[in-house]
Formats: sequence, structure tokens, C-alpha cells
Amino acid sequence: MLHAKETFRKMYSVAKSYCGGLAASDALSVSDLGHSLKPSRKASSRVVLCNARSFAQCSLGGGSADQEVVIALGSNVGDRISTFDRALQLMKNSGVNITRHACLYETAPAYVTDQPRFLNSAVRGTTKLGPHELLKELKEIEKDIGRTGGIRYGPRPIDLDILLYGSSQISTENLIVPHERIHERPFVLAPLVDLLGSSTDDGVEKSWHSLAKCTGGFFGLWNKLGGEPIIGTEGIKRVLPVGNRLLDWSERTLIMGVLNLTPDSFSDGGKFQEVEAAILQAKLLISEGADIIDIGAQSTRPFAQRLSAEEELERLVPILDAIKEIPEMEGKLLSVDTFYAEVATEAVKRGVNIVNDVSGGQIDPRILKVVAELGVPYVTMHMRGDPSTMQNEQNLLYGDVCDEVASELYARVREAELSGIPLWRIVLDPGIGFSKKSKHNLEVIMGLESIRAEMGKMSLGASHVPILLGPSRKRFLGEICNRANPVERDVATVAAATAGILNGANIVRIHNVGYGVDAAKVCDALSKGRR
Repeated sequence: MLHAKETFRKMYSVAKSYCGGLAASDALSVSDLGHSLKPSRKASSRVVLCNARSFAQCSLGGGSADQEVVIALGSNVGDRISTFDRALQLMKNSGVNITRHACLYETAPAYVTDQPRFLNSAVRGTTKLGPHELLKELKEIEKDIGRTGGIRYGPRPIDLDILLYGSSQISTENLIVPHERIHERPFVLAPLVDLLGSSTDDGVEKSWHSLAKCTGGFFGLWNKLGGEPIIGTEGIKRVLPVGNRLLDWSERTLIMGVLNLTPDSFSDGGKFQEVEAAILQAKLLISEGADIIDIGAQSTRPFAQRLSAEEELERLVPILDAIKEIPEMEGKLLSVDTFYAEVATEAVKRGVNIVNDVSGGQIDPRILKVVAELGVPYVTMHMRGDPSTMQNEQNLLYGDVCDEVASELYARVREAELSGIPLWRIVLDPGIGFSKKSKHNLEVIMGLESIRAEMGKMSLGASHVPILLGPSRKRFLGEICNRANPVERDVATVAAATAGILNGANIVRIHNVGYGVDAAKVCDALSKGRR
């Protein structure tokens, strides 16, 4: 009887401390729990270790308060990308509100090595489900997707693991949190650290790092396994799913050729409005080495008059359909430069692989949900206002332009993620020439690494995604070189593109593709020489 009273007293003390707002770092010791809670069944020989808040929830089978969780995803059977998409949707349906995504990694199999390569990622979210309820839901999702029994660590269509649950340490027969093998798995730690920020302001993240039981938290564990230098090796590659392939953008700089179908674009307006002329230009861009053709039917030059979605489609569709049919497009990618949801939908339906939105979802917010449903990469660009207002005085005011571009771009990333676009499908464009003076453009080109670092304070994953840079023939180059005619700015464009690539750009959007390809090859050779 005395022992029962003591047990109740300790449980009450824990609950009272929780209601009083115990800090996340406060935790019950093993000895405390071992003395106060005797296992009622032989099968349950391990105990749940957690702080006051999670202890109350774990003990009572769940709670109404939202808990932050991290869930890992892995797959090496079937259409791995579609499997991830389905798993995310089923998680949402099961009561997990996904708030952040890691990058996507293709990894060599571990433990059992004679099997296909895996895709791995992780998501961060909130749930009211208790830890074992969540585990049950994840196992149901695995079953729904087609996972059956098999050899341990063998091939599987989907694998969903709870890496972190609140600030809990959990050890039961069916569930161990943090995951017991987190410390030895680069394919788990890489996505996990993507979901954290390098800033120390986040209380939840502080508690998570304490669970790593390593100096430097999970960052320390990741660095012990090799850290960022191992990304891009045969064992683990960061990839972008596009079309029917996975692009490792660290291998080389990709070149996006510009094809404007507009009468009023600043550089080549009126040249490619007819189908035949557009096809010839597309063939030229491809012959010069373009990886991606970016087709735009709406001018976004400063003070351009906006077309309706219907007018944009009238320009776009005939030429898009014709270009899709040319043999030269085999193995190449198509991008549509639009900020309209309707145009994005129709373009992807007709074979476009990427949506390039200069407004980052601010002109037509519906485009975010649409792109999420379409399942294609999304380029989100930094711009204040719209093309008609972006060069207004108030939109050109910056303190530190790189910090502010990073912060404002990250807001667009968050909006995209919350709309259902995974981080692994997002490309960032700092918006050269959009809402910026000449000096701002130069600072951004030279400051791409600082933009990444600033974003990394909020999300390391967001700091790792591809950066697209579009300096081609822009007005600031004409001002520097005294070239009024945009066509005469190609050499200046090469200089700007070179600086951008050497500072971290992964994709360059350019009119003169031949020049851009040569510049990229030299930059890539220089970068490899420095490694």
C-alpha cells in the first residue's frame, strides 16, 4: 500500500510539473521511473523515458496537445517518388500536419547491400496522436502502400519511422525514440538535420539536440559520419525529381535557355511569336547545349502590362504543342514561365516538367496548391510587388539585401511547403533585376552563399536546394558596360553568370546558351579543382 501511494505521489508530481510548464530539457531519470513504475507484464520489460509533458501523454495513451514529430521516409521498390507522394497524403489524412520537408536523397543500401538504391527523406509536423497511435497509423500506411513481410533491411516499397516525438525519450517493446540506429545512418541523419535550423532560438530543436547525446547534438552526429562533404558521393546524393529522372545538380551547372513568345519582352520581344520561328529557336538552344527550355508567354519586364491567363494560353499552347513534338526535345526538360494556376495546369498537362513562377505565388496564390497536385518542381523567385510595381521606390529599399532576400524567399518556401509542395521539389531564384537596383543585383550575385547561410538559420534543408540565377542581358549589365542594346550584353552576362556559379548558383537562365554552356563548363572545372 505504501509503495502504491509513493508511485501515485511521483506520478502526480510529474503531472503537476508539466502543468507548471516544465522546460523541455527537464526529464525524469531512469532510476526515478524504475523505482516508481513496475512493469505489469513480462513482455513490457522496458520503460518509457520522457519529460513531464510527454510522460503524461505516453502513460495515458495520448493527449490533446499537439506534439512536434519527425518521420523518416525510405523506399527502393517501384515508383519511389509516387510512393513518397502517396505516403505524405496518407499521413495528412491520418492526423499528421506536415510543416516542413527535408531534401530528397538517393542512397546506397545499407546492411543488405544486394538491392536497389533507396530514396530517403523526412518530414517534420505536428500531431495530436500519441506515439503508439502514430506508430499504428504509420504501419497502416505502409500496409496500404503494399509493404509486406520480408527480410530485415531488405527491399521495401515504403518505410516510415518515427525519429523524434516531442522531446520524449521512449523505449517500449514496439517503439524506441529517438530511433535507436540514428547515430550510424547517414541516410537518416542527412534528412533529419535538414529539418533543423542553424540558429539556436527554437526551443523544440534545442530539446531534440539534447536527445542526440553528442556534443553539438544531431549536427555533431552528422559531422561524425562525414557531414556535408559526403553529399554527392556514391553513398548519398541530394536529388531533384523532375520528369522521369532524378537530377543531381551538384554534378554540373544546368543551363536553362530562354524562349520568349511575347511581343514586348525587353530583349527578344516579337521574334518568336510564330510557331515556325519558335521551333527554330528551340532547336538552336538545344543544339548549343540547353538542358531546359523555359517558355514564357507573358512579359515580366518592369512596368509590363499584364495579360489574362486566357490570353497567355492563346500564345503558349500552339507553340508548346509544336515544340514537344520535335525530336531534339528527347532527353531535355521544359519549363513554363508563368504565375497563373490555369496556365501551369494546362502546360503540365501538355508535357511541361517545371513551373517557373516569378511571383513566388503572390500574384495567383492558387498556383501553390495546383503545383502541389501536379507534382512538378517549382521555381519560386524573390520579387516585391509585381512587374508593374516592383521598381517602385518602396520596393527598392533594403538594409542588407542578401539577408532580406533570404528572409523573404524563405517566407515563399514556407508558403509553398504548407500548400503541399515538398522542399525536394523547390528551386530558389533570388530575382536578379526584380525589385532591385544595380548595386543590389551585384550584391546578390556575389552573396549567394550568404543567402544560403541566412536561410540555413531557419532551415538547413532550404539552404541546400538548387539556386537558379537569371542575369541574362539585364539592364544593370547595360548600365555597367554602357550597352543600351540588350543583345550586346552577352559578354557581360557571361561575367555575371560566372560569378554566380562560382558563388553557388546551380542553374543559369540565359538567352545565349552557347556562351552560358562554355562559362558553366569552366566554372565547374574550377570548382572541382578546388575540392
